[in-house]
Amino acid sequence: MWRLASLLLAALFLAAPLSAGDDDIPIQRHLADLQLDDRLEQIQLIYRPLEEWSSHRHPKGGVVRYKAQRHQIKNPPRELDTMWLGLKRGRLVDIQLIYTAAHTRARSVDDLAAELALIYGEGRRQGNRFWWTDGKTVLRVFYAEVPKEEGVGLEWRTSIQVMNENLFSRSDATL
Repeated sequence: MWRLASLLLAALFLAAPLSAGDDDIPIQRHLADLQLDDRLEQIQLIYRPLEEWSSHRHPKGGVVRYKAQRHQIKNPPRELDTMWLGLKRGRLVDIQLIYTAAHTRARSVDDLAAELALIYGEGRRQGNRFWWTDGKTVLRVFYAEVPKEEGVGLEWRTSIQVMNENLFSRSDATL
């Protein structure tokens, strides 16, 4: 199911004027059928939970982060392993998708960053972390560290994130 990847690319191509300068191209505020500013109820209509998603309140900024894993979602996209959703005052302010191991092998962070560079221009880079910003929204592509499926150790997975710019600090790029 290429739904997740094709929706992202189609939305980015349709909404981004390719002739504009890098500073003029707005970062799209949606990812995987979700839009920044959605409410949890709207999110759960699209990604129906099979069980309650774990959550915790981030001490800085008051963002409540929900973790939805593929086994907790009815009909998740094939490429999706984990989805992190940040809500502030009941509105979505952060969407992060972590892809499966198979999808990571097929599509690295460098590959995804190269595709996004065709739309938004060359992203800023710190090691294997890429990001673009328009002053309102930040789009990041990086490797997320996740526990191995066997349960012992950690592995790197391709991840993409869209968030409100006020949540992003330049130090995030180096973490």
